[in-house]
Amino acid sequence: MPDKRLIIGILILLTTNLLQAFFTPISEDEAYYWLWSQNLDWGYFDHPPMVAWWISVGSNIFHHELGVRLLTVFFNSFSAFLLWKILRPETSKHFQLFGIIFGSTLVFQVFGFLTTPDAPLLFFTILYLFSLKNFLEKNSIFYTVLLAVSLAGLVYSKYHGILVIFFTLIPILKLWWKNPRFYAAVLGSLVLYLPHIIWLFEHDFIPIQYHFLERSSDETFELRKLTNYLGIYFFGCAPFLSYFIFQSIYKFKSENPFRKSIWWLSILPGAFFFLSIFKDNVQPQWLLISFIAMALLLYWNYATNVEEHNSKLKWLFRLGFTGIILVLAFRILLTIPSISPFYKNQLFGNQLKKEPIPNAVFEKYQEASVYKFYNPERKVAVHRTLGNRKSQFDLWNWEEDFYGKTVSYISPWVKSDQFFKGYKNRDYYIKEIPDYLTYQLVEIETEKEISAKPKQIIDLKIKLKNLHDHPLRIGKDSKLKLNISYYKDLQYEIVHSYGIETENFELSPNEEKELTISFKNSSETGDFKACVGIHYSEIGTTYLSKPIRILVK
Repeated sequence: MPDKRLIIGILILLTTNLLQAFFTPISEDEAYYWLWSQNLDWGYFDHPPMVAWWISVGSNIFHHELGVRLLTVFFNSFSAFLLWKILRPETSKHFQLFGIIFGSTLVFQVFGFLTTPDAPLLFFTILYLFSLKNFLEKNSIFYTVLLAVSLAGLVYSKYHGILVIFFTLIPILKLWWKNPRFYAAVLGSLVLYLPHIIWLFEHDFIPIQYHFLERSSDETFELRKLTNYLGIYFFGCAPFLSYFIFQSIYKFKSENPFRKSIWWLSILPGAFFFLSIFKDNVQPQWLLISFIAMALLLYWNYATNVEEHNSKLKWLFRLGFTGIILVLAFRILLTIPSISPFYKNQLFGNQLKKEPIPNAVFEKYQEASVYKFYNPERKVAVHRTLGNRKSQFDLWNWEEDFYGKTVSYISPWVKSDQFFKGYKNRDYYIKEIPDYLTYQLVEIETEKEISAKPKQIIDLKIKLKNLHDHPLRIGKDSKLKLNISYYKDLQYEIVHSYGIETENFELSPNEEKELTISFKNSSETGDFKACVGIHYSEIGTTYLSKPIRILVK
């Protein structure tokens, strides 16, 4: 029979998160994942499909923000129950310690109501740890099956799940290496995961390419990335309890195999993501899997020999309670329209609802997703310009449906007489474009590196391929012209941009064409990157080639 205090605590948690989920407007990422849930598949451009499945279930019950967050709220409460079962608090002090740690750990609060891939990752990490602990202790068929489900759930939630599995199994290799039931669990998880593996093959492993090859491909190491990472790792779990957390990690001593796994899980993801700062900017949720382990280690350290830690526990409780109050205050602020950053999304979607826009085109997938969430009956597409990253919209290719039609292009950069106040109090313009042209499926191959003198005329061989079902006319008398843009770090921070003069030519569907284009090199010396693209007179430039390194010396 569950402890009455646990039941009361979970009911309070559930009620708080339900109210938060109902009164807080949609976030940009949630709107994007909601759009996935309206188009269910075994995989998506950015992540595996679990978040879409969760949202789909809730959205079939409630057709607003609460529907998007419904399963997240309930599984967060179930996570609290599983953590209780893992830790097994016995005394009143243990109960207080459990409550303070759960309430202070930010990922339990943030992903108690926000639905991103990290919400299912949080739940399945805890379910996996619960299954692993019981599997190691009992080695039963039930926990073998539960382990298989949790293994599959981890990697269906986010690819980070592989790190959870790998880092927890390394220190207990001797315990599972010769256990046939462990291999049965792995085999069962692979069978469950097979549909996504097939999807990856069918889509050329596009999420893997994006995360490991394309994401932040233009970024370099900066000191701010190191300081940002250190701040996240050392203060991202429970800021007011960081001293107690890292003291618990430092003083950890146990022969218990499961606890050893948890200790490694608190450390190794940090080392793994430390390596990524030389290319990428680490985001707080990436270390979610470590924060769960840190919370467990903190409890074990102070639940053992409570009397010995009595003086420190007083400070832990005081600081933890302070942190909980501040988190609750912040959560209340999220529901206040004049303060909450999420209300800008609701305002953005509702402002555009007033406009007669049958075919809306945006530059960014976040804007398009928020618009679609608040205007579900309307059609939407994304036309990426300059450095805007690829997204699920590139796989759906909804822009192709607008070819030859009249569209409304909504952007803060492409000006028109019709505008409204959008994000960051910025003017967003609504430009009507008749006979809209689509060309995002054109591929342009170029050389990878060029070395040339300043102002030198460069002759560059390129190969174009039209993957559209319609022909494209490009050249000096067309609305589409070739373009090359130089930049150093970020693709949208253009240093030099040149229109390429060519005679008019037509690319039929699936036709390839080789050209030699000529342009004057930059007058500045340095190490540049450049992309060849197409400039659409109605909108601007879209990059269609991979970056070229241009050494000007």
